[in-house]
Amino acid sequence: MTLTAKPQSQPPAQQSPSPPLEEGHRDYVVALARGLAVIQAFTESTPEMTLSEVAQATGMSPATARRALLTLQSLGYVGANRRRFLLLPKVLSLGAAYLSSMNLRDVVQPFLQEVAERFRDSVSLAILEGDSVVYLAHVPSTRRIAFRASVGYRLPVHCTSLGLALLAYAPQAQQEAVLARAPFQKYTPLTLTDADDLRAALDQVCEQGYALQDSQLEIGVLSIAVPVRDAQRRVIAAINCSSESGRSSPQDLVSERLPALRNAAALIESALLRAPALAHSITAAG
Repeated sequence: MTLTAKPQSQPPAQQSPSPPLEEGHRDYVVALARGLAVIQAFTESTPEMTLSEVAQATGMSPATARRALLTLQSLGYVGANRRRFLLLPKVLSLGAAYLSSMNLRDVVQPFLQEVAERFRDSVSLAILEGDSVVYLAHVPSTRRIAFRASVGYRLPVHCTSLGLALLAYAPQAQQEAVLARAPFQKYTPLTLTDADDLRAALDQVCEQGYALQDSQLEIGVLSIAVPVRDAQRRVIAAINCSSESGRSSPQDLVSERLPALRNAAALIESALLRAPALAHSITAAG
């Protein structure tokens, strides 16, 4: 049975969050920031790094990077393979703390799962962070060809339906800051890389209420995304459905997936009213 959104009463407006601290502020803990920067320096392409490579990736001096690495090693977050450092499984506890404390699986996952099972496509929820989208929830495709996305996965804004759906409704200053980085990387012959082309695409998203991309990130991969709003009707996240051109067309996504995604977005918005901590967390992250 298809889930149906129910209207919810609106909570009172929340106070604006405090602005983030700048380095040099008396309450800014530089050592903590450096430790987190070291953890984030390890990526899919650099799973193991030497001390000098970590220093270069983080912009720290070798001595500072060494102290951060040794501290993280003593806490069990970083290990060593001879002269190369690598992350240990304990790092997963940081992400697990967020997922468990925000009850993300119970609040969001059922609505994504319903869409995924109906169309046998991958379905995701993501937020905007800089010029990337970050996946907070993901249901993989049940088909043999599956997308590599997972919770915590990052993709570029300019060539993904999630990115276009989020950037289109971002504050003007944030939108311009992202577009100022153009030209963007070209992944396929169809990738939008020019700022003016992207502005036109964002205007179209606002006009039609959804974002559609076809073969912009990978040839043959197409997806459609819709925004998710908070109680004040601000766009704080987006959900999408991804498929392949061999089994779906852009018209199929609009006629079939779009209504299901819009219903799922409405259900998630209603659920967020009952989970204010998660709504506040997503808002602050964006």
